[in-house]
Amino acid sequence: MMMKKLATALSLGLLAAGFAHAEETTASAYGTLRIGVDNVNAGTSDDGMNGRDYLSAVGMKAAVKMDNGLTGVGQVEYGLRDENTVDIAQMGQPTLRLAFVGLKGAFGEVYYGSQTPLWHKYVRSAYFSDGNDTVRLGTVREDDLTQYYFKGENFNLGAGIHTEGQEGDSLDSWSVGGEYKAGPATLQAAYTKDERGANTGGLLGVRAWYAVTDALTLSAYFHQADDDFDLYGGSSGNVALTEAAVSGSVKGIGNCAGEERTNQGVYAAYKIGAGKVHARYAIDSCEDAGDVTSSKVEYVYYLAKNYNVWASYEALNNDSTRMPATGKEMSEAQLGVRFDF
Repeated sequence: MMMKKLATALSLGLLAAGFAHAEETTASAYGTLRIGVDNVNAGTSDDGMNGRDYLSAVGMKAAVKMDNGLTGVGQVEYGLRDENTVDIAQMGQPTLRLAFVGLKGAFGEVYYGSQTPLWHKYVRSAYFSDGNDTVRLGTVREDDLTQYYFKGENFNLGAGIHTEGQEGDSLDSWSVGGEYKAGPATLQAAYTKDERGANTGGLLGVRAWYAVTDALTLSAYFHQADDDFDLYGGSSGNVALTEAAVSGSVKGIGNCAGEERTNQGVYAAYKIGAGKVHARYAIDSCEDAGDVTSSKVEYVYYLAKNYNVWASYEALNNDSTRMPATGKEMSEAQLGVRFDF
C-alpha cells in the first residue's frame, strides 16, 4: 500500500506544484473511425462475413503551459466498440481507453492513470491497420499506472510501476524500457516484472527497425515470458470467433499457462505510390504445448493523409497439440476504412 501511495503522491504532487503557475491552457478534440467487415474461417457453421470495429475512438487532449517551464497535460479517450470487442452497436455504451494526467519539463515526463504501458510502446505496437496483431505478448493499456520518460537526442528511456487493485500487493508490476536510434536503424527493448501473487516471473521483449530505403522498412521482434509470468496472456488478434451463434468464442491461438512462452516475427513494409504493402511472419511457441505460426499480408491505399482503405489476409498453422477448440486451423480476411480527424 505504501508504494501505491507514494506513486500517487508523486504524480499529483508534481501536478499541484505546477498548476499554481498556469499561463496558457489549450484543448483539442480528436477522433478515429476504423470500421469494416471481416470473414473468419474457423471451419464451423458460424463462418461468414461480419461487420466490425477496429479500435474506433474519440477523445480530448489538454495542456497548460506554466511560467515555471513546466507543462501539465491530460487526456481522456473512449472506444466506440461494444463490450464484446468486435461490434459497434446501436445504443451501445462507450468504453474507457485512456484517462491520465502528466507533467513535462527538463526533468522528463511523468504520467499517472489509465494509459498505454511502455512495454507496448517500445516492443508491442501494431504493424497492421486493425491495431490488434496476432503473436505478441503483453497488453495495450493499464489502469493505475505511473510512468516516467526521458528523451535524449537519439535515445529515450522509460520506467513504470503498476499499482492496481486492493488485493494485498501494493506493487503489481514494474517495467523498464528504452529506444536507441542510429541512422536508419532503431533498437527497442523492454522488461516487465510481475510482483503480484505467488507467480513473479518476467516478460522480456526486443525489437529492431531498419529503413533500407525511403520505400522499404524492415523489422523483427522477440518476446519471452517466464513460466511463472501470469499478468497477461498472448494475442490471437482478430483471428477468432467472438460470441458466435453456435461455437461461442474461440481463439485461433490458445494460451499455455505455466509454460515458458516465446513470440518472434519478421516484418516488411513497402510503399508503392499512394499505397503500402505490409507483410509479417511470426511464431508463437509454448515450451510443451507446441507452436502456432501466423502469415499475414495487407495492402493499404491512402485516399488522403488521414483517410485510407485496407484489405488483409492472415492464416494460422497450428501444431496438432495446439489446435483451437474447434479442432481446425483458422484464417481471417479483412476489408476496412480508417478516417482520422
